[in-house]
Amino acid sequence: MATLLDNPAVDAAAVEAIVEAYAEPAWLADERRAALRSYAAAPFPTEKTEEWRYTQLKRFRLDGLALAKAPKDESVPERIRMRIADSDAEGVMVHKGNRVVLRQANIKEAGVVFTDLRTAVREHEELLRRHLYSVVNATQTKYTALNSALWENGTFVYVPKDVEVELPLGAFTTADAGGIGLGRTLIVLDVNSRLTFIDEYTSEPFEERLFFDAATEIVLQEGAKLRYVSLQNWSRNVAHMNKLRAHLGKDARLESVTVSLGADAARAEVESRLEGPGSESEMLGLYFADEGQHFNQFTLQHHATERGFSDVLFKGAVRDASQAVYSGLIVVDPHAQKTDAYQTNRNLLLDEEAEVVSIPQLEIAANDVKCSHGSTTGPVPEDQRFYLMSRGLRPEVAEHVLVTGFLYEVMSRVTLPKVAEYVERVVQAKLGVPGVKEKL
Repeated sequence: MATLLDNPAVDAAAVEAIVEAYAEPAWLADERRAALRSYAAAPFPTEKTEEWRYTQLKRFRLDGLALAKAPKDESVPERIRMRIADSDAEGVMVHKGNRVVLRQANIKEAGVVFTDLRTAVREHEELLRRHLYSVVNATQTKYTALNSALWENGTFVYVPKDVEVELPLGAFTTADAGGIGLGRTLIVLDVNSRLTFIDEYTSEPFEERLFFDAATEIVLQEGAKLRYVSLQNWSRNVAHMNKLRAHLGKDARLESVTVSLGADAARAEVESRLEGPGSESEMLGLYFADEGQHFNQFTLQHHATERGFSDVLFKGAVRDASQAVYSGLIVVDPHAQKTDAYQTNRNLLLDEEAEVVSIPQLEIAANDVKCSHGSTTGPVPEDQRFYLMSRGLRPEVAEHVLVTGFLYEVMSRVTLPKVAEYVERVVQAKLGVPGVKEKL
């Protein structure tokens, strides 16, 4: 039985250092101390932990890592500038390690807040006190406890009642050294408000190993609508852990897309809790693992009220000796009648050495619902590959056509064109299509 070792860098002194450095209010300091106690009490997951059964736990070890220090320099990497220039986001914030190194935001809509969490603690304390830790908190997992105790900065977005933010906003997170990095995003949409938000994680290669834990809390009040994209394309010596969880009020709607392309190993947990009648959650996922990468996805559609609708579609491709794992769960509470819920996972195997594990599950306690789940995994049809090559396509181009065709069902539902174009370029680069890698 493999276990993950604890880390001496995660202790009370580390929490108190943050509290003192930022002169945090008492309520936040108390939350951190309670989170540290939860971290100390909670066991690390093992292969016997159902949700983690097929996770390559050794890739997410913390032992030997210190807490990430401030960046070596606070310049904005050229890679990030290129991504911003080629992004759908109009208002942007760049996090480098625990520092904010760039802000470009011209939010004209009345009362919209788009700032970093440190500033939010000072200038919007009541909003933060009401919502921070309300969706992702220390009681959920060992890793959410770690994040809740020791995050240093992150992104805060608040959209007031009846306000629609027309242009997408985005946060870009990068790093230039290893250690334990922690990021946090809190998005709160008030009644009948609307927003599109992009969370992107990327970096140039660096020598040390980085474990990066990202926590994203989303609060959608009655009638609120959010389109949210999480895209990770870290360099290869990174292990990325991402907990995205949303609470939806009456008639609220969430459209999320989770993309995994980079890092040595990545685990994405995407969860929505439908708390208000008539709420809707659409969760899309896309991944392409190669050269020994391990991508692990977990989804949860929790119907806690009546007349909710949820749809999960995760599709991915694996090649070389890589592994993709999908585990999904639909939970319908006893009083959540008239629930309409779907869950689909489809995978494309490009090599005999590649491996996929797919486990969709249902837990239904109501008797008037429509729920279904499905999963498929299969190799590239050789007749299709042969047909394309017989028409003069090089092998890498033929494979690109087949992979992008397979992933099109997800990509066509990504309503941000530049995000979709970037994802396709990364897929092309992984497949060795000439001239693409230089443009990333």
